[in-house]
Parts: sequence; structure tokens; C-alpha cells
Amino acid sequence: QMRELILIELYKLEYVWAGNPIGNFGLENLQLIHIKSCPCLTDLFYYDVTKKLHKLNELKIEACGKLKELVYSLGETQKPPAKFPSLTKVELKSLSRLQFFYIYGVELPSLKSLTIEKCPQLKSFTNGHCMELKMLFNIDGKISHSTELLQQLDELILNDLPNLTQIINKEIVKFNQDLKILQVKNCESLEWLPISQVLKNMEITDCMALHKIMIIHEEEGRRGKTTFAQLKDVFNKLKKLTLEKCELLAEVFILEGDKPNHDNQEMLPQLRVLAMSNLSKLTCFWNKEPQVPFFLNLVSLFIIHCHCLKSLFSLSQAKNLDKLKIFRLCNCEKVEEVISSDKGEKVATIFPKMKCLVLKDLPNLVNFSQEGGCFNWPNLQTVRVNNIPSMKTFLRDDLNTPLLKSVYITFVKKLWLGNLKKTISYMHNNPGPFKPCFKAINFDKNGSGSNKFMFLMM
Repeated sequence: QMRELILIELYKLEYVWAGNPIGNFGLENLQLIHIKSCPCLTDLFYYDVTKKLHKLNELKIEACGKLKELVYSLGETQKPPAKFPSLTKVELKSLSRLQFFYIYGVELPSLKSLTIEKCPQLKSFTNGHCMELKMLFNIDGKISHSTELLQQLDELILNDLPNLTQIINKEIVKFNQDLKILQVKNCESLEWLPISQVLKNMEITDCMALHKIMIIHEEEGRRGKTTFAQLKDVFNKLKKLTLEKCELLAEVFILEGDKPNHDNQEMLPQLRVLAMSNLSKLTCFWNKEPQVPFFLNLVSLFIIHCHCLKSLFSLSQAKNLDKLKIFRLCNCEKVEEVISSDKGEKVATIFPKMKCLVLKDLPNLVNFSQEGGCFNWPNLQTVRVNNIPSMKTFLRDDLNTPLLKSVYITFVKKLWLGNLKKTISYMHNNPGPFKPCFKAINFDKNGSGSNKFMFLMM
């Protein structure tokens, strides 16, 4: 009746069971196996044992430094792949000598969550034909477009796999069509990613060789174009997108034939958070002006250490960001303006729901926008500004910010001269540390006072 097997910090454990335990143990009801910090463990499952583990639902192995393979068999005769029909979650972490799940392959038809972290010797997840882990799923021979692989997988996490170049070696195949969460970190050799159209959360960090993200369309198994192409057709459920340390990425979104149609009226309609950092070659968001609305539900935008960016949006593009509340732009050496000129077009309201604005370490930022017009930010309450020596004025015209009462010039110090425009101009004309000053108030005959200017230091 055993349903769970949990082994933690058994420092002399070499085998979970010696030899074939089929005759001695009933394993048919085992659903969960957790093994952690067993440094002498060398093997886990004898091949015949896997035939009994048809109810195993969760497998977590961590910090077992001698473990080389999870399933092993005796003799030289090749056996069929090991099957785990009910296994939905697999976590393999800090297994410094792990080479195979099983040298002759493994079948996981119900797998939903797969995590692989710090397994530097892993050669293959499915078979032993690779000398090092260059792909996670290696498919031999021809495969039909209609074949579905890992159709139950909804979460994929890959971390610290420096030699991984591919997730799967077949581009035209239905692969992880239901994947909703994708996290890829420190996979410096990874060249391309297959993804699903129903992604909700995607995070890519330290993937220096990544140059292509491919969408496999359902109809006819045809593959999407390269690098975030056909965005109007995909990512309709994506809510958070993080890109970090992708050193070859010059454009985030490549648009081809993005004219609106009856089925797709906007791009990335559910995206709420967009974070981009350490993209050293990034020059722009788009390769051309989008012809359909985008970012209509974007709430938070973070852009940090993108040194080739000169501007972010045109005025007509910026009007899509009506729900933007938090905007942080830091350490972007070449940025000259946030909103660029747009052939004289004026938009009545830009960023109407803005609450928090951070501009930091932008040596070439001249102004937020050179265009005239009304910038009405009725909800703006927090502004942090530091090291923007080229900004003489925030905007050419006035900016309405009724709730804003100060500008943070350090983490705790604040400065205020009645409005944002005057405060920014004062900072430009008076570089260096500021001396404390008090609030100046003019009183009328009735004794009521009105603030003329205010200079606060804390």
C-alpha cells in the first residue's frame, strides 16, 4: 500500500533497492518519490521495477552527486523504452553526474511539468545517441506533421544547461501545444525554441546564441516564421514576457504581413508585464510600424541595460499604452527620447493611467518627447530621476500631474519646484548635490496661503 517514498540526507545510501525487488515489494500504488541529498546513490530504478510504477505521479531528485542514470538494466541486450504512464511532474536538480534518464529512452505520455537544473553531464533525456546534451528530445527517423509530442506538458523549466542547442530535433511537429509556462535560463548555446500559441508566461535569460523562436501552427503542422513572427496569430494569452541577456537580439518583434483581419484585431492582447534587460544589441521593438493595435493591456514596462536603443515609441504607437501604470527606463546609454517624432501628429492623451515613472542613468536622454500636445497624467504619484544630465526640459508643453508633489533624486531625497517641468529644468541647471531649503508660501489678505515653490530634502 506504499504511496510515497521520501529519502532525505541519507549520506551512505547506495541503492534504493538492491537487485530486482519485484518479488519482495508491492509498488503498484506508489505515487510520489522524493530523493534529496543522498550523495552515494548511484542508481535508482531497476528496469523491471518501472513496469510496476504505473501510478507514479511525481518524481523529484536533487543533490545526488553520484547518480548517473535513473533507470538501469543488467546485461547488454537493448530493451524497449521505460514507460511511466501516469508521471506528470519531473524535477531533476543539482545532479552533477547524471547522464541519462534511461539509456534506451523513456516514455512520459502524461508529463505536465519538467524541471532540469544544474545537470552538466546530462547527455540525453530520451536516448543515448548524443555525446553531450545538445537537444532535450531526440527523435529518430521521419515523423508525421500530425504527431503530437508531450501534449500534456504545460510547464517547462530549463536552467544551467550550457551545451543545450535544441529542445527537440524536429522543427515541423506538434510539440508541447498546451505549454503555458516557459522558463529558460543560462542556456548559452541554445539556438532556437519551439513554443505553443497558448503561452501565458515566458522568461528567457542568459541565452546568448538564441536567434529564433518558432511557433508550430496547428493546421498542417506548418511552422511559424522566425523571431516572434505572426504575433497577431500567437501569444493571445501571454501575460508576462521577460527577455534578459540575449546578446544577439536586435529586434524583439519581426512583423511580416501584420494587417488586421476578422480573427485578429490586435497583438499581444493579454500582455501585462514586459521586462527587457541586458540586450546589448537591441535597437528597436519592431522592424516596422505595426498596423494593428498592440500592448492594449500592458501595465508594467521595464527596460534596463539596452545600450543600443535610441527611442522607444513613436507618438502614434504610444497611444496604445492607455493602461500603462509603471514605467522604468534605466542604464540605456543611447536613448535620446522616450517618444519620438511622428510627422506632426498630436495625441490628446498619452499614458493616462501612469502612476510611477523611473528614469535613471540615461546620459543622452534629452527629453521625454519633443512633440507638443497635452500630456495629462492625473494618477502620477511617484517620479524617480537620477543621472540624466542632458535633459533640459521634460516636455516642450506643460504636463498635468495633480497628484505629484515631489521628485525623488535619490532613494530618499526629494526635490520639488511646483511642477515636474520646472523641477527637471532646475536639476539640469544645478548639477551636483542640493542644499536643504524650506517651502515658500505666499499669503493673501484673507490669510490663506498658496505654495509658490517647494524644495524638499530628506
